[in-house]
This record gives sequence, structure tokens and C-alpha cells, in this order.
Amino acid sequence: MITTWFHSEQDAWDLAQESFLKAWKSIGRFRGQSSFYTWIYRIVMNVTIDWLRKKADQGGDAEFDDAIQLREIDPASKTVPKTEALPHQAMERAEIRARIENAIGQLSPEHRAVILMKEIDEMQYHEIAEALGCSIGTVMSRLFLCAQKLQSLLRDVYENV
Repeated sequence: MITTWFHSEQDAWDLAQESFLKAWKSIGRFRGQSSFYTWIYRIVMNVTIDWLRKKADQGGDAEFDDAIQLREIDPASKTVPKTEALPHQAMERAEIRARIENAIGQLSPEHRAVILMKEIDEMQYHEIAEALGCSIGTVMSRLFLCAQKLQSLLRDVYENV
């Protein structure tokens, strides 16, 4: 999960190591009220959000890669693979992608986490709420605010498509 969010592989490894060390130290507090996956996901998200806040306080910029992970193509699938885009189309897509990455980078760490968990990790509202330790209403509210902010920042992109 973390490695898909950052351009810097070293930052991703550092955060993963810090997260698993924190989980190992606090395994005794795991009560089984949620799944182990959700418990560890919450630790990873908290470590990541803390890191982003600290980096922002230091005037740094956290680099995100919101690329959807590559998935293997199912040979049994009847879908026809898309042909490569023409150079001008590839350039347009790269420009739009950069604009989207920039817009997501302008969100607060809490809002960024929610939108990435929903859109990249394809988590359900209740899974996000459990992972972040907040209510489903908070998740929905954050997603709504993300959508408004992104719509405002990217209005010219989707109006010209």
C-alpha cells in the first residue's frame, strides 16, 4: 500500500519499517475487535499521516504516486487490450495526471488518506473508518470535501475534455 503512494522508494521502505516496528511493539494491545488487517492498516496510516505532517511542518513536500498498481491480465478475460496512445495523447494524459497528482498533493494528510484509500486501495467506507479510527460519517464527509476541493482545482481539466 505505502509503496504505491510515494515516488521515493526509500521513504516507502522507511515508513513500512517504522509501521511494522510499531505494530510489533504494540501487538499485546491487539484485542481482536477488528481484523488484524484493519489493525495494521490503521497503524500504517497513522505513521504515514504523522510523517506527512512532520514533513509539511519542516517545509518539505511529500511526493505521492497515485498510480493504480499494475494488475496481471487474466488470460481468460475476453477484454481486448488497449493499443498504445499516440504521442500527443500520451503527453495530454501525462499532463492531466500531473495536474491530478498536484491537486491531491494540496489536500490535507487526512483527506489525502481517505481519497487514496477509497480510489486507489478500493476500500469500502466501513473499512476506511475502521482503519482510520473514525466514523463512516466522517469518511463520507472527508470524501465529499475532497471531491469539492478536487473539482475546484481541476475544473479546467474536466471542462476541456
